[in-house]
Amino acid sequence: MNQNHINLYESNLKLLKRKHPEVWKRITEKQPEPFGEISYASNGNPNLTVINSHENSILLHNEINPEKESIDFLEKIPPDHKGFVAILGMGLFYSALNILKKRPHLQYLALFELEPGIFIQALRHTDLSPILEDPRLILSIETKANISETLATASRTFQLEDSSILHHQPSFDFNPDGYNQLKDDLFAHINGLNIGGTTTRILGKDFLNNRFKHISTIHHHQLLEQIQNKFDNVPAILVAGGPSLDKNIHLLKQIQEKAVIIAVDTVLPALLKNDVHPHFLTCIDPNDLTFEKFADIIPKVKDVALICSSWVNPKTPKVFPAEQIFWTFTSNPMEAWLNSLIGGKIMTGGASTVAHLNLIAAHMLGCDPIIFIGQDLAYPNATSASHANGTVLQGSAPTDVITNHIQGESVTGINGEFLRTNRSFLSMKKFFEAAIAKSDKTHINATQGGANIEGTKILTLQEVMDKHCNTRINTTQCLKKFHSTVKPINPDKMLIEFNRILNKTKKLQKLIKNSDEITKTLFKELTKVKRTGKCIKSFEMLTLPQKKRINKIDKFHKDLDNTLEVWKILEEITMEGLKESERQKQDISILENDPDKYIEWLLKNLNRLLDINKIRKDTLMLLSDNLNAVTSFHQKENNYLAKINKGIQTEQNKLNLAGLYIDSKNYYLAKPLLKDLCKSIPESGEVYFYLGCSAAQSNMLKQANRYFQTAIEYDPRFNRQVDSYIQGIGDDFLKFAQYFKTQPGRDLSVKYMVQKGLRYHPNHRGLQKELEIILKQDLEKIKSDIDADNYQNSAELIKEWYHNAMNQNDLFNNLSAELVSNIFLYQGKFFLSQKEHQNCLASLKSAMKYSPKNQDIHSIIIDTLFVIGDFNGGIDALNKAIKLDVKFASYWEIIGDSLQSAGQNEDAILAYENCFVHLPDNIALLKKIGDCYMATEQLEAAKAAYEQLKIKMNVLNDR
Repeated sequence: MNQNHINLYESNLKLLKRKHPEVWKRITEKQPEPFGEISYASNGNPNLTVINSHENSILLHNEINPEKESIDFLEKIPPDHKGFVAILGMGLFYSALNILKKRPHLQYLALFELEPGIFIQALRHTDLSPILEDPRLILSIETKANISETLATASRTFQLEDSSILHHQPSFDFNPDGYNQLKDDLFAHINGLNIGGTTTRILGKDFLNNRFKHISTIHHHQLLEQIQNKFDNVPAILVAGGPSLDKNIHLLKQIQEKAVIIAVDTVLPALLKNDVHPHFLTCIDPNDLTFEKFADIIPKVKDVALICSSWVNPKTPKVFPAEQIFWTFTSNPMEAWLNSLIGGKIMTGGASTVAHLNLIAAHMLGCDPIIFIGQDLAYPNATSASHANGTVLQGSAPTDVITNHIQGESVTGINGEFLRTNRSFLSMKKFFEAAIAKSDKTHINATQGGANIEGTKILTLQEVMDKHCNTRINTTQCLKKFHSTVKPINPDKMLIEFNRILNKTKKLQKLIKNSDEITKTLFKELTKVKRTGKCIKSFEMLTLPQKKRINKIDKFHKDLDNTLEVWKILEEITMEGLKESERQKQDISILENDPDKYIEWLLKNLNRLLDINKIRKDTLMLLSDNLNAVTSFHQKENNYLAKINKGIQTEQNKLNLAGLYIDSKNYYLAKPLLKDLCKSIPESGEVYFYLGCSAAQSNMLKQANRYFQTAIEYDPRFNRQVDSYIQGIGDDFLKFAQYFKTQPGRDLSVKYMVQKGLRYHPNHRGLQKELEIILKQDLEKIKSDIDADNYQNSAELIKEWYHNAMNQNDLFNNLSAELVSNIFLYQGKFFLSQKEHQNCLASLKSAMKYSPKNQDIHSIIIDTLFVIGDFNGGIDALNKAIKLDVKFASYWEIIGDSLQSAGQNEDAILAYENCFVHLPDNIALLKKIGDCYMATEQLEAAKAAYEQLKIKMNVLNDR
C-alpha cells in the first residue's frame, strides 16, 4: 500500500473501532486478506475485480464511473423514506455513499458484505467516514450474517415503518448462493417483525379490549396447559384449509376416535359436511367477522372444544357452543401479566395463524405423531382455489404469482416440483420448520400436494391411518373426563392486581395533567419569543423561570417513563403513537447541533412531549375503562350468584344474571339460566327477548323470530328493543360487506354478507342498497349471456336469484320492481331455452306482477302460449297486451298470415280486421283482407276492401 492508502486505511479503521467496535474486533482478530484486484477508472476512482466460484471475472462497479451506483441507489429510495433500507453486497461502498446524507429522514441503513476481504479493500481505497460517522448505519461484515443480532437495534423500526431491501447485483453475481440465502433470511426476519408490528399497530386496541372481555369470564374456562400431555403419544391430525383437503377429507370419519383431530376454524363447515367432528377448533383472529367462517353451522356443532389465543374476537368464545374452552397466552408483556394473574405457568410461542396454533396445541397435549393435512402453503398447478370447498373464505388463487425462484415466490413441492406460493405462506412454512426442529415428536406431512415442510415425513393419509391410527382411544370421552377433573381458574389474585393498577393509573393521569399544564404554558411563551426574533442559541440563554420549568418537565417525564410496569403492558396500543414519536425524533435530530435553530429544536421537543402525553392519556383511559369493566362484572356476577345460592329472590336474580351475560354478549353462559327461567317464569317478555338474542347469535333465525314475537306478546315494550337489536345485527353485516368490498376478488363474500344480513333484517336500507348494486351487476352478466345465447354460463346465477326471490318475498318486495321482474324474466327465458314451457309461463307471470307494462314479458308469454297450442290463452294474453300498447296488435297480422297460409281464410280475415281496428295506418292489411275474400269467392267484399285500399293510397299520395 502507498502512504495515501495507509492513511486512509488507518483513519477508517480508527473510526470503525469507535463507531462499530464489534465489526472492528472481528476484522482485527481474523485479519482477512484483501480480496480481488484493484484497478482505476478513467476518472481516477478505484474499482475492484473479483473471481467467482465458476472462475468468472466480476467487475464490482461501473467501469467508466464507479460512483454512478451511488446515484442509482438514491433513486430507489424515496426522499421522504422514514423507515429502514438494507443493501446486500457493497464492494467499495459506492452504493452507500451519500445515502444517509441525502435521505435525512431514514431511520436506519444496514449494509451487508459476505466477503470480509472485499471490506478490507474498501477500508484501504474508499473514504468511509461519511457513513461510518452516522449513528443510523448498521454494518454486517461476515460470511454468515447473524441477522437477528445485527438488526436488533432496528427491530422497533421494522414494527413501525416500511422496509426496503436493495441488491448490489455484481455482489450477487460473485456469490449468488450466499446472497440469495441472505436475501431470503433477511426478508423472513423483517417480514415477521413488520407483519407483527403492523398488526399490532392497527389492531392493538382491539387486542387489548378483546383480552379484557375474555378475562372477565375466563374463570368459566381453562388454560390449555391444564391438560398438558393428557394425550401423550396419541396421534394428532392437524387440519388446515388448503384446497388439497378436498382430496382426503372423506377419510377423517374413519379415525374420529382413533386420534386427536385439531382443526383451524375455517374448515369446520367442510368437516361437518363430511360428518367429521373435530375434537379441538383453533381460533386466533381478533375480528368478529371471523365468526362467520362457521356461523351457519353453529346449530350442528357437538362435542367440539375451542382453543383460543387471548386476543381472539369476543364473539367466538361467547357464542360458540363449546363445553370446553382452553386459552393460550404468549410471552407478550400484557399476556404474560394476565397469565400469571390467573395461575398460568406456560407461555406459548406467538401463533400468527390458526395453523400455527394447531401445532402449538398438539405439542402441548403431548401428541405423537403429529400429522398435517390441508397444509398446502402453495397454489398447486392443478387448482385455482385458495381454500377447501365449503368455507366462507373460499376464493380464487392469485394469478399474478410468478412460477420461478425470483423473490421467493415459488417453493419446492412434496413431489419435488416447483409450486406457486407467496411471502405469507413462506413465513408460515419457516415457523413450522423452526418448531419441528426444536421438537422430539414425529411430524408427518399427509397433505396431498402442496409445499414440502422440512423435518416432516411424507405419507398419504391412508398410510398414516394404517400405520398410526388403528387403536380406538375414545378421544371425545377422554377430553370430557380430563375437563371434569380440571380445577376452575381462581380470579381473586387478578382482581386484587387490577385494583392496584387502577390506583396507579390515577396517579399517572395526575402527573400527565401537571406536566401538560407547564409544557403548554412554556410552549406558548417560547412561541412568542420566536416571533419577536430574539436570538436564543442555547439552554443557558433562557431565563431562570424557563430553565426551571424545563427541568420540571424533564422530571415529570422521567417519573412517567419509570413506571415501566404500566407502560409495558400497554405496549401494543402505544405503538402507533410511538411511530409518530420516532419520526419526530428523527426530524428534531436534524436541528440538534445547529445553535441558530435552538429555539425551533426546543419547541419541537416540547410539542413532541405533549403528543407523547396525549398517547399516554388515551391508553391509560382505555386501560382503566377495561379494568373497571372487569371488576364491575365480577362484583355483579358474584352478587347475583350469592343471592341465588342463598335462595334470595331466585328467579329475579337468575334473570339479572342472565341479563348481565346477555349485555356482555356472553350468550352461551346465559343459555342454561334462560332454560330454567322458561319453566319458572314462562310469561316473561324479558326471558324471551334474551332467548331471541341468543338464538339470533347462534344463527337460528326462525327460532329467534318466534322468541322475539313471544317477548312482544308478553310485554309490548320489547318491540323497540327487538327492533334496535336486529338493526345492530344488520349494521354489523353491512360493515362486513363494506370491508370485503375493499378486498380484491371477494365479490362472493360481499354478496354472502349482504344476503345473510338481510335474512336477519329484511328492511335494512343500507343492506338493501348493497343488494340492489349486486343484483344489477349480476343481471347485466345474465343479460349478456342470454343475448349471446349462452344460457348455461349464467344458469346457476339465474337459479340463485330466482330461489332468493321466491323464498324472501318480504325482502324482494322492497327492491326495485324492475330488477326483481328481471330475475323472473331471465328465469323464464332460461326455462324457454330448455323447452320447459309451463315453468317458463309461471316465471313470466311472476315477472309481470312486478312489471305489468314490460313489453318483453308480454311478447314471450304470447309466443309461448301459441307455441304450446294454447290459442285461447294466447288471444287473451294478446288482448291484455294491446290494452297496454296498441303496437301489440301487429300480432294479429302474424296470426292472419299463418291462417292464410294454412288456407283458413275466414279466420285470417278476422285476424287482419282485429289488427286493422287498432292499426288503421297499416293499409297493407286491406290488400290481405281483399285477397282472403277473393280466395273464398266473396267478390263484393273483396272489391270493397280493394277500393278502401285505393282511397287510402290516394290520400297518402296527395300528402
